[in-house]
Formats: sequence, C-alpha cells, structure tokens
Amino acid sequence: MKFGTSLVVLGLIATVFAQCVISEQEALMNLYTALGGDFWTDNSGWNTGDVCTWYGIGCNLDGYVTDIRLPANNLTGELTSDIGCFPYLKSLQLNENEISGPVPDAIGFLTNLKYLNLDNNRLSGPLPVALCNDEYLQYIYLGHNLFEGEIPACYVTSFTFVKEIHLDCNLLTGDLLDFSGYEYMFELRSRCNNFNVECPAWIETSDILVICTGSCEDCPIPDTQCPEFIEVEDCGLYYPIEIP
Repeated sequence: MKFGTSLVVLGLIATVFAQCVISEQEALMNLYTALGGDFWTDNSGWNTGDVCTWYGIGCNLDGYVTDIRLPANNLTGELTSDIGCFPYLKSLQLNENEISGPVPDAIGFLTNLKYLNLDNNRLSGPLPVALCNDEYLQYIYLGHNLFEGEIPACYVTSFTFVKEIHLDCNLLTGDLLDFSGYEYMFELRSRCNNFNVECPAWIETSDILVICTGSCEDCPIPDTQCPEFIEVEDCGLYYPIEIP
C-alpha cells in the first residue's frame, strides 16, 4: 500500500474507532433499521434479550459478536459505519440481498475478519480501499454488484492468508492486477468486467484458478456492458465450470 493511502486508511480507522462508543447491541439495531429489518424474511429475536440469540448472530464465550450471517434475508438499504463496531467479528455474510450504495470505510475496522461475503447485492462505487486493513481475510466475495473503477493496488499485497477473491460481474476497469504472489490463494473470479485485458499474461504461469471469461447472463448489469465470451488459449481458465 502506498504511504499516502496508508495514512488515509489509518485516519479512517481512527475515526471509526472514535465513533464506536455504542454497544454492539446498539450497532446491530442501527444496522437493522438501516437495512429494513422489520421486513426481513427472518428477524427472530432481534431487539429482545441477548444479542447472541438473535437470528443470524453468533458470539464467542465472552459474549462478543463473531458472526453476522444474514444471506438471502431481504436486506435492503445502505450499510452504515456501524458495521465497523464489531472488533471480534470473524464472518460477515450479507450476500443475496438488495443492499445498495458504497461500502463504508468502517469495513476496515474489522481486523479479525476472515470471511466476507457481499456477493449478489447492488453495492456501488469503488472497491473499498479500507478493506486492506483487514489483513487476516481469507475469503473475499464482492462479485455480482455494481462496483466500478480500478482494483486498489493494496488488494494484491494486504491479505496474507487469502484463499479466494471474487470480483466477477461488476463494472471494474483498468488492469486485472497480478495476484500470483499470494501463497495460499487458489481462486480468483474476474469475469464480466471491463478490464483492459480479460486474461493477462501472469495467469499463464500461476497456480491460481482464474475464471476470467464466461457468460454474463447472471450478472446484475446489462449484457451490453459485459465483454463477449472469449475462451483464451493457455489462459489458465478451467472451463466449463459450474458457477454458483
């Protein structure tokens, strides 16, 4: 990460820390309100009793929130900075919903996060640079959204233990950066974006499974903004492959 970018991220994280003077219960209820909790498919237990008994919430032995799992639960609206108020959070699964708008910079305060799944929403704006502060991430699923702009440079250096990164079906531009330096990574999904080159040369010598081309029929963006299907010889692409 560049020095200037580091200062920006650290400043954002410090700001979030200063704001997180509320309890985890209050932070959860703020998210509940922002994401239309009264209309969720399942909101069992919310705003009553111990948060560890609420639907989709898991806790450690000390009662701190470690898991927020609300996939396919009719979440609508925008994420707020309250998402950064869970210092022990390890898994955040909000995929298959209708969450829109940008990802708050507060996402970078989840420094114990290992699993992030925001696939299949309506998230927009640039990919969150603040995410690079979450160095223990192993699974990063940001596919099937409306993210635009270039991949932040820190995405190829910050996640020491990363195994999978999904960036497919967005509006990303620029270069598909070289992720081959990651020791544990085994899959990158990048198809259906607007990169300068769908399958760059580094893929040919990488052990990573790179899904860089394929049908855009299941993308949330118009087909006219997706690249044509091109199967590149010696691209390292395993095709056909079942894409959930």
